[in-house]
Amino acid sequence: MSSGYRSWEEREADVAKTKAETARAAAEAQVAAQAVESGAAVTQTAKLAEQVKQAKLLKQLGDVKDTAKDDQAARKAKRREQRDENGATFKALVNVVMALGLLAALPAQISYFLGLHRKDDKDPGPAWTLAPIPFFLELLAWVGVMGTRWAHRKGLPRWPFWLMTAALASVAGYINLAHGMTEYGTVAGIALAATSVIGPLLAEVRQFLETKAAEDGRDLKQRAQDRRAAREAAKVEQARQLVEKAEDERRRKLFKDEFAEFERIIAAHPTGAIDRETAWAQAWDTMHGLPLSVTAESLASKEAAREAIESVMNDYGRTPESVAVDLWLAEVFGSNRGDDGPAGTPTGGPSDGPVGGGSRARSERRTETRTPLGGKGKQPSRRPVDSDTERPLEEADLTAVRKLAEALGGKDRLSARNVREAVGCRTKYAIRLRDAVTAEPENTD
Repeated sequence: MSSGYRSWEEREADVAKTKAETARAAAEAQVAAQAVESGAAVTQTAKLAEQVKQAKLLKQLGDVKDTAKDDQAARKAKRREQRDENGATFKALVNVVMALGLLAALPAQISYFLGLHRKDDKDPGPAWTLAPIPFFLELLAWVGVMGTRWAHRKGLPRWPFWLMTAALASVAGYINLAHGMTEYGTVAGIALAATSVIGPLLAEVRQFLETKAAEDGRDLKQRAQDRRAAREAAKVEQARQLVEKAEDERRRKLFKDEFAEFERIIAAHPTGAIDRETAWAQAWDTMHGLPLSVTAESLASKEAAREAIESVMNDYGRTPESVAVDLWLAEVFGSNRGDDGPAGTPTGGPSDGPVGGGSRARSERRTETRTPLGGKGKQPSRRPVDSDTERPLEEADLTAVRKLAEALGGKDRLSARNVREAVGCRTKYAIRLRDAVTAEPENTD
């Protein structure tokens, strides 16, 4: 037998070992691949994170640049607004115009005055003695301008310097106009005259605006707000005047005497010393001695109504609380308060009597107790008889009321209350007595 012979078990063990090594190698390869893949993912994640970080930094950098641009633009706008508020551009342009005017006017005037000579000069030269005149003429107008500036600083009147500037600038302008038209034509003469006049004129305008700006320290926004507030205040004042006018017309129509007293009080006080409402309250108190809107007549009517209500309460055995309950029931259930059914027929209760509360039921029960015929099968009247309404007026009572009227000084002073107290009757009968005596003709004997 050969020494290389292996048994079946050995060969199976070798195969199993080989398979195990192969599986292990595959697993190691898979782990290595996963490690490589994980490393790539980590690398990719780091790369993406770096890109995100860079994008954030770029965005922040862009925001910083935009903020810087906005700040710069805001500073420029603020400086421009400040220049406009101070008039710096206008002042600079005025200075440029004045300088250009001098540069244009002086050479023309110098050449003009140096060219002057006597008619008998056969070989004339430059008239050097006249050379200072152009400077003199151009500086004359600036004397008035400087005087205006000095007057502004000292708080002095400026109109004399305005007149001086206008007069002196006109002299220089006329001379420039005359020799310009002679030497160069009409257009050149007018232009030269403008160079001598416009500069000082603009300087005076600038000084005038500076004076106004010094007097009013508000900025453009504040002036706009003040103008808007002034317009709103004017509208409110106009509306108030219209309301007061309509109120005066109504008062003059309804309360002639009270309004006359109101006007007297307003005129008696200094302007603004008393307001309208206080004056009207004083006028009403003077004429009536009562709070606003209350007169003797309205107070008497109120007292008469109160007496009438008290009389009704006493006559029918009512109280203010029961009346309030009845009114509430009428508001909730309607005017019938449950006494009548939908078809208007009486709704009987257990005893065929009226059902429900309120003044009608109580009135019926009271009538049943007072009327002997209100037994079984008899329905009492739903409307109680008022004896004061049907009671005839007695002559003795009328005589007492006439005497009361004479004592009071006239029939117009009669009231239900004093008639009731004099005769000793109830309110309705007293009202009938008062009306009867008031309606009697006056005795003219």
